[in-house]
Amino acid sequence: MTPDTASDADLAAHEQALQAREEPYAWATVVRREPPVSATVGDRALVTADGELHGWIGGVSCAQSRVTSEARAAIADGEPRLIGIAPDPDVIDRPGLEAFPMQCHSQGTLEVFIDPVCPATRLLVVGGSPIAHSLVRLASELDIEVVLVDPDGADADLPSETTVLTTLEPDEIAEAVGSGPLVAIASMGEYDAHGVVAGIRTGAPYIGLVASETRAAETVDHVAGLLEEAPDTVRDAVTSPAGVDISASSAPEIATSLLAELVEVRSTTSGVAASNELATHTDASNASNADTAESSELATETASCCGGGDERPSTTEPESSHESAVDPVCGMTVDPDEAPSITHQGTTYYFCCHGCADAFRTDPDEYLEGPTTETMNSV
Repeated sequence: MTPDTASDADLAAHEQALQAREEPYAWATVVRREPPVSATVGDRALVTADGELHGWIGGVSCAQSRVTSEARAAIADGEPRLIGIAPDPDVIDRPGLEAFPMQCHSQGTLEVFIDPVCPATRLLVVGGSPIAHSLVRLASELDIEVVLVDPDGADADLPSETTVLTTLEPDEIAEAVGSGPLVAIASMGEYDAHGVVAGIRTGAPYIGLVASETRAAETVDHVAGLLEEAPDTVRDAVTSPAGVDISASSAPEIATSLLAELVEVRSTTSGVAASNELATHTDASNASNADTAESSELATETASCCGGGDERPSTTEPESSHESAVDPVCGMTVDPDEAPSITHQGTTYYFCCHGCADAFRTDPDEYLEGPTTETMNSV
């Protein structure tokens, strides 16, 4: 977390940079306060997916930590939220607000509205088939930016906002569509492999292939040869058969089944998790085949829609600086590299602020009772 007193112009510049990189972020705005907190109503900050805080929501470190933590959660699930921080959370607790304790010595009350901003979902449809064109028309009804790859699609009857690419070069497709789109391939075997390669190079969390089992296997083997990758690696990246099973038979029905699956992938984290596993696999493959041009171009990292993801908390001393820890006083996830710490009975605990650290130092047993103690003893 890196709080600063950025001006409105600075915040606008930060926002523009994040939008240009298509990275999610959240606005945190003070909507109510009680002294002695230094923030005023209307103060706001921009929080990035990796926890950087730019702007001003008051100088209380535990409030900044809580706002950052909740902003990252909002980025991860795409849901806005209203939080309150007070010495006695029960006083401000009410429907629609999640209350947290103010552990810092300065006390006061702060209520903050957190609003995540996520890049629009992009869909890459590959193919000139009736299925592909039907999918483009159906997807235009949703909040999805659609890019169609169809060498003969320039004059097709498609929604006006559709971007049509006539190139079949995977690099050109990947550059045009950007990172992390959802990909649906329905070229009926004409250029399926081009679509799969383009999808892998964009780090797509979902690559759906409309094909028979035999043709899907042939496409996987073809792509594996092009990328000099193991067929299993490519197979793990591709969903085939694609679409929800609704006994579809006509082109519009098959397109509907595809769109249903795309909506499901967009609304869950399972697609992101699978994509990250693929990215890790292809990273390892690229490292061992660094002298091959094709394998070095595989996608290496994918972010979630509103992509932030969750940290994995640890109540014991982390093994590396990349792990997180949980404040035993307030339950907040903190960065051990920046957090105050106390070693008690051979175990190091980390805190969101010095207020929590002081409370723990005064009476550690109060915060180590119940499940937390059992967890610590079992480690």
